[in-house]
Formats: sequence, structure tokens, C-alpha cells
Amino acid sequence: MQIILNYCLNLFQNRLLCSIIAALLNLKSTYNLTMKKISFTLLFLICVIGFATAQSKDVAKMLKVPDTYNRSSVTLLVLDFPGDYHYNFVRNNLKSLVFSDKYYNNNLNYITLNSPYERTFIGANKADLILQSLKNKRVANDIVAKWYSMDSQGKMSLDLVHSRGMFNATDEAFLEAKTTKRGNAQLEDFGNRLIDMSYVVVADFYDIKSMEEAKVKDSRGWQASVQTYLYKIDFNEEIRNKIYDNWIYDEDSPEVKDTKRVALSKIEIPLVFVTTSMNTASESVSTKTSSIPLVGSKKPKTDDELMAKMMQDAYNEILYNLEMKVEDFKVITSINGVNPLRAKIGKKEGLKTDYRFFAYEYVYDEKSNLTTQKLRGVVRSTPKIADNVQVATGKSPTTEFYQTCGRRLQTGYLLQQRNDFGGELSAGYEIGEIGGIYGRLDLRMGRYVGVKALFLYIEGGYESKDYNTVSFKFTRYGGGLAKGLQLTRNSELRPYVGIGLEETKNAAQVKLSTVYFKGGANLGINIKHNVQIFGGVGYYMTGDTKDENDVSYGDWDTAFAGRSGMSILAGIRIGF
Repeated sequence: MQIILNYCLNLFQNRLLCSIIAALLNLKSTYNLTMKKISFTLLFLICVIGFATAQSKDVAKMLKVPDTYNRSSVTLLVLDFPGDYHYNFVRNNLKSLVFSDKYYNNNLNYITLNSPYERTFIGANKADLILQSLKNKRVANDIVAKWYSMDSQGKMSLDLVHSRGMFNATDEAFLEAKTTKRGNAQLEDFGNRLIDMSYVVVADFYDIKSMEEAKVKDSRGWQASVQTYLYKIDFNEEIRNKIYDNWIYDEDSPEVKDTKRVALSKIEIPLVFVTTSMNTASESVSTKTSSIPLVGSKKPKTDDELMAKMMQDAYNEILYNLEMKVEDFKVITSINGVNPLRAKIGKKEGLKTDYRFFAYEYVYDEKSNLTTQKLRGVVRSTPKIADNVQVATGKSPTTEFYQTCGRRLQTGYLLQQRNDFGGELSAGYEIGEIGGIYGRLDLRMGRYVGVKALFLYIEGGYESKDYNTVSFKFTRYGGGLAKGLQLTRNSELRPYVGIGLEETKNAAQVKLSTVYFKGGANLGINIKHNVQIFGGVGYYMTGDTKDENDVSYGDWDTAFAGRSGMSILAGIRIGF
């Protein structure tokens, strides 16, 4: 069945491509396009469709989504390079980090880890070297000791394990436990599962530069790259039994206690490497001073404050990127209600605006006598995020979602968090007084500003066009803001407004340019959850014609007759 589905999708894409080819060939006869333009546009669209197909394969190849979600715990360690330039700024600001509510905070009484390699080391086995360093420092043992509240004498307690088990429990688990004789004891037992979901995040901040050193003009602040290594504690049954066999009780004799302490000290709790990721971070303020003092203006941030903000942003991005890769980090819940779509997750799960979730239905196959999961839609969180940082009582608040793809969803469907980068790449062709090959990148801003379906976009275009029998090659680039309006589950209208620059060269090879303002709207229709065909209307308002020396040549649409006004656009868009 999957093979047939893939074939149909590929056939649909091929038909779509054929339609685009036919349209372009028709445009050639209507608008006198050259075959070079058509070939370039087709190549661009074929690459986009191919990339979209590759991006969608993760859904087809997805493993079975677990039925339940248990909170993971995270221990953050930062590699320490005492000789690194600016590293004191990193070390001094670690204490100001605010850790995510989504994970149990398993940070230890130390947050730095001496690097097992020099900064000049270029080997490919850094993850192995760090793993050995973690083992030598017995980090996994320290984490498990924190779970069991182990003191210096080896005495342990289950209080933290039980309290986290209670906090982890959902409303469904709470209501189920109320119907059993064990009651809260059943919820507390959840904590034992959570120990096996303990992770260690090791972050390496490198290439740290001030904005001045990075040669960023009129700016003060910091930028850095961050390489992250993720490890998981393997808290298997053998290790758990060794700990329980050597549990120290008050009634134990001093000799027995000593024997158990020695046995506990010899337990080696394993760590395994999971994955790695890399991201960049920066934080800065403008150094340009205004001649007019701003009312209520705040005191400028210090270098330490800017470093602290950069590190906080880096930490948030580290977790967001890891959530794309690690199944334990992906929140799983069920749809609690429709009209609007709701689910009992929120701040407790670290939810932010526009986080993406896939919705699955369990479908029973009579022939195979098996129940399988079928992807039924894609939803995103709205700014109405529930403040559910509390132990489940059976009446937890709900977060609202909006649907961006798929069929009508129903109560009980399974939701799994599926973070994306929030980017959408568009490629198409514009027709009008300003037209030609067009490309655009939209970046979803919801998780930063708390507004759903808000996009920051950058665009570019190219056109070769004759004016007074002279051929001019125009390039343009710009940017602006767009706001998505979900018309139906599978269609979206996206109005936008922006500003840009168009330029060309005259017969004497003098560069001419103009600033343009543009407004319009695009209507997208889903092919897949991350692929849309779209069409739109935009309006260009051009300004003065100026050369490289800022000499004015009059209006742009006078120098190039009528080069302003409405354009019609069609193309394809993919999300990633």
C-alpha cells in the first residue's frame, strides 16, 4: 500500500511539473520568453520538488509513535577551555541560565567539564573523548545519586523519584489511578521509568568573537558557534537491582552499611552517545546614538549581560534542535477537544507559539488483525498556551491549536511534537511590468515573538527585458513581513508588505538602481504537509533612478517605461 501511495504522490508531482512546463511554454508564445529563461526556471522548480520529496520521506519512513510521553531530565555541562579568548565571559554567565520547564533539571553542583582535547584538536572522535571524560568524572553516578537524594553516607530516598512521577503523570493517568487500590502509589512508580530517560547535554562554545572582532559595524555584543553532544544514561534492570540490593536502611548494622557503601561506589552506571548538533548564536545592540534622547530609554546592556542573553538563546536553540532528533524529547498527547483543537499540554512541556505537531489515528485492519497509525494532519500551537505547571488533578487546562494540513481531526487522535526549522522556500515565475524568475524564503517567527503564522521573508528575482530594443538584465532583492491566514485546513492566504532594491546596468555599463515598496498576498494550497502550490498578486511601487554616485535619473518607471505596478505570481513552496 505504501508503495502505491508513493507512486501516486510521484505521479501527482510529475503531472504538476508537466502542468508547469505547459504553462511556461504557453507563456513563451504569449510573452516572448526565451528558452534559456524557461530552462532555468524548470531546473529551479525540479530542484525544489526533489528537495520537497526528500523532506517528506521522514513521514513515510517514520517508526511507530509511542502511545505515551514521559518527561526527560537534562544535565547541562559546558566544556571548559581556560586558555580560550573570551572564555571567562562564558564561565561567568553560566549561573544566569534559565533552564527549560519541559525537562527535569538534573544539573549538578558543577556545570563545567574540563575539555579532554585541545582547541587545536582536529580529530573526528571528539564525542568519544568527551564520553570517556564523563565516565572518568562519574557524571552518570552523580546524576543517579541526585535522583535518589543520596547523601555523603550513602543513604538514599525515593522522595524525588516519587514527586517527579506524580508531576509527570497526565490527567488520564491520574483518573485511572483513582480507580485502583494503589492510587497515588501507582503514579509515584512512574518516577522509576524516568531515571532511564536522563540525558547529559555537553555544549562547546567556540569561535567566540565580539562584534568588533567580527567586523560588524555600529554594533556591540557577541557571536559564537556551539557544538553540542548528547548522551543518555542506560539505567537498565541490572544497574537498578544493584542499587536496590545495596540500599542502606536505618536498621542496618554499621558493618552492613560499610559493605553496602563500598558496593555502591563500585557500580559503574553506563552512558551512551546519542547524537550531536551544531548551531550559532549572537546578541548585540546598536552603537549608533540618536541626537534625540528617547523617553523611558533603558540603560545599555553590559558586555556580560549581552553574553548571558546570547548563551540563553543558544541553550534554547540547542534543546529545540535536539527535539527534532530524539524521540524521548518529543511531546506526545491526545486531542482533548475540537472547535477549536485542544490538548492538555502547555508550559509544563515547554510549548511555544507555532510548535508543530503531527496528528495520528489508530486504524484497525481486519485482514492483518493489527492496529496501525495513520498520519491524518498537522497542527501548530496558538499563543493560547496553558499554564499547566502543576501536578495532574484531572482538570488540567488546555492549549489551543490550529490545523495547517490534513483531514478533519477528532478527539482522541494522537499528537506528537515534530519541530521544524520554521523555514519555507518558494520558487516561481512573475508576470507583469516587473516579472521573471522569483525566489523567496519565509522564516516563521511565532516561537520568538508569540504571534502565530507571522513570517519574516527575504526575496530575490531576475528578469531580462527589452526597452527601446535594448536588452536589460534586472536583479532585485528585498524583505518584509507576512501573516498567514488559514482559510481552510489545506489552504492559506498570506498577505505581505516589504521593501527592496532593483538594479540593472545601462548600455554604458553604469549601474542603476531604485528602491521599491511591495505589497500583496499569496494563496497556497497543500500538496503534502510541507509542500504547496501557490499563486499570488503583488504590487510594486518604484522610486527614483540612481547610479552608483547617487546621481538621480528621474523615476524608474519613466527610465524603463511602465516598470511598476501589478504582477501575478505562481510557483511551488516547501517547508523545512
